[in-house]
Amino acid sequence: MLKTKQILLIYATHSGSNFVVAQMIQEALSKDFEVTLQNAAETKPEDIKNYETIILGSPSWLSRGSEGMPSEIMLKLLDVWQTEKHTDKNFIVYGCGDSGFIHFCGAVDYMENFVKSVGGNSLHPSLRLDSFWFELDKNVALAKKWAADLNKKLTS
Repeated sequence: MLKTKQILLIYATHSGSNFVVAQMIQEALSKDFEVTLQNAAETKPEDIKNYETIILGSPSWLSRGSEGMPSEIMLKLLDVWQTEKHTDKNFIVYGCGDSGFIHFCGAVDYMENFVKSVGGNSLHPSLRLDSFWFELDKNVALAKKWAADLNKKLTS
């Protein structure tokens, strides 16, 4: 069980899919935790200091000349946070992508590597959703199950 009951859920989105998934995660966790849902564009780098557990969600995008990167907005936050170790932080990562691209959910891989590089604790296997809007029922079911499993893990 987490020491604190507060979780910061930061999402970046282009088509809205990562926002919808963030809402599902928030709903699943809100029974047991106080979840602050925040758009990465509205997140200040210092916000991370107020939370023990941070959930990061981003689409995979063409950013900084490379395919399969997090949204530029998310990258800017990660760049700032990369300058310090975060061994006292727990991280959970998710993202929506399209398997038609070479780096399917590359943003998830990038954020997982970020967590390792800053010494953060990865609490739960990452969620990768393919073609969210085109397989909506399947992806909603996957996201809800993943969020329910995450809640069980965090409360046990």
